[in-house]
Order: sequence, then structure tokens, then C-alpha cells
Amino acid sequence: MNEKTLAVLEKLITVCKDCEGGFQLAADEVKSSGLQSLFLGYSLQRSRLSRDLEEAASALGRNAGAAEAGAARTWMLPDAAATRDEQTVLSECERGEDAALAAYASALEETELPPAIRTLIAGQAVEVKNAHAEVRSRRTRFAPEEKK
Repeated sequence: MNEKTLAVLEKLITVCKDCEGGFQLAADEVKSSGLQSLFLGYSLQRSRLSRDLEEAASALGRNAGAAEAGAARTWMLPDAAATRDEQTVLSECERGEDAALAAYASALEETELPPAIRTLIAGQAVEVKNAHAEVRSRRTRFAPEEKK
């Protein structure tokens, strides 16, 4: 049970760290101070989520740094030469959040998770879902108006 639970936690740690970096980069890419604050807040949130997951994994016997080796990147913001507008950045943030939501949903499908771990993951999934909804809402608000 510990190995499967640790694998679930490792995946979520990787996702959270990826999102943390993605939101940090997004904050650097936009001009809107409101979006910068939003993205920095979500970056800090994901740092906290990954720390909580790491603590849970350590309690199960995880070796420090285990998640770093198999990191799968889910965020791919445009390269430095690309034009970045709020719409583009928000769309990429939403795509990254789609991947985070999927990872949490997959983790919660695991039937062998200890109750405390399931509770931790379920609580974090709510936070990720709320962030996703806010990013989607902002993307919709920043969408270019259709020309008549």
C-alpha cells in the first residue's frame, strides 16, 4: 500500500511544483497587476500544497527529492521570443490547470489510499478546482471581443 500511495503523492508533488513554476512564469509574463497578483498567489498556493504532500510522503518513508527525477512538465508557456498577451498566458494557465485537475481526479480514483491521505488530496483538489475556475473566468473576461 505504501508504494502505491507514495507513487500517487510523488505524481501530485511533481504536478504542484510544475504549477508553482508555471504560475510564477505567468506572473512575469503579464502586464496586468491584478493577474500578476493572482498568479503569484497561486504559485505560493502550489508551493504550500507540494510541501504538504511532501510531508505526507515523508511520513510514509519517502526519500527526499524522489519526485524530482521523473518530473513531467504540464505547463508550456510561450518561449522568450513569443508575443505574450493576457489571453495567451491565461489560456496556457488554464491548460496547465486542466492537467492538474486530471492528476488530482486520478489520484482520488485510487482505492487503496489511507483515509488521511485521501482527505489531504481531496482538500487540495478543491483548491485546484477553485483556481481553475478563476483562471477560466479571467480568460473569458480577457477574451478579445468579436468584431461586428
